[in-house]
Amino acid sequence: MLTELQKKKLTYYFHTFDVDKNGYLEKSDFDKIVSGVAEAYNVTQDSETYQYISSTYGKRWEALAKEADTNADNKVSLDEWLSYQDKLVNDPKSDFLWLKIASMFFDIQDVDKDGTISLKEYKVMYKIHGIGDDSLVAEIFAKLDFDGDGKIMKNDYLNLVADFYLSNNPQAPGNLFFGAYE
Repeated sequence: MLTELQKKKLTYYFHTFDVDKNGYLEKSDFDKIVSGVAEAYNVTQDSETYQYISSTYGKRWEALAKEADTNADNKVSLDEWLSYQDKLVNDPKSDFLWLKIASMFFDIQDVDKDGTISLKEYKVMYKIHGIGDDSLVAEIFAKLDFDGDGKIMKNDYLNLVADFYLSNNPQAPGNLFFGAYE
């Protein structure tokens, strides 16, 4: 069962994907995120990069719709989302799925393909999801950049995402990965 802290974080995260703010996750939300990523990184629709981004978000939507949309209405409500996340959090077999999803999103964010996420790359995620202003992004990034080198390594990224999902410690740095949830 999800803890109260996990429910807070995952409810907040749900709303970052609800781009049109209608209270549901739908394919159109994921399409808008793809468009936002392409625009932010100046990626054309005919490029291999765009195809990867579009395919990744498309597959993520399809999996979410298949697993979470229990009433088959082509949208995922907050209750359906939380129920789905509860299954993931409490299923030890889902660890691989989380790592795979987090790894795909890392690859999308790492636009310059240097194996790290810079503050500039991190800001794009916040902008696309409407998570806050540049000063908030910089403040949170500084807390996630453990060695202060201006980069988040892939291993750290994966650990931060795991913290976000799994940690019940309100002080865990990963809680802030997708923004200030409170």
